[in-house]
Amino acid sequence: MKATASVIVVAVLLSVVCAGVVFAQDSRAAQAKQEFQKQWDTAKVEQFKGTVDAHDVPCHCFYVKGAKGILAIQDDYAKFEKGYDAAKGLKKGKPVSGSYKTIDEINYAVEVHQK
Repeated sequence: MKATASVIVVAVLLSVVCAGVVFAQDSRAAQAKQEFQKQWDTAKVEQFKGTVDAHDVPCHCFYVKGAKGILAIQDDYAKFEKGYDAAKGLKKGKPVSGSYKTIDEINYAVEVHQK
């Protein structure tokens, strides 16, 4: 009987510890999301124009060859031809333009236009 009680006590303690770890991770994730949103809201909008050099759909990134060289841009938050998450249709070698914001040295597309 004493062994069963010990097992129950250990199980309860482990569940409390695990729950604490999960809540701590959720708290850090929420804090990181808030920090990113704050940076997004204050980041300067830049323009880009050139041709699509490459587009990695699973990576959510594309590369624009322009007057200043090749610019790598994430398309996670991009509005593409008036719809979100549609940048999968970028065609290599075709003209492209739009705007982006830079946060922590990563360029995030705001809008993308391809004709």
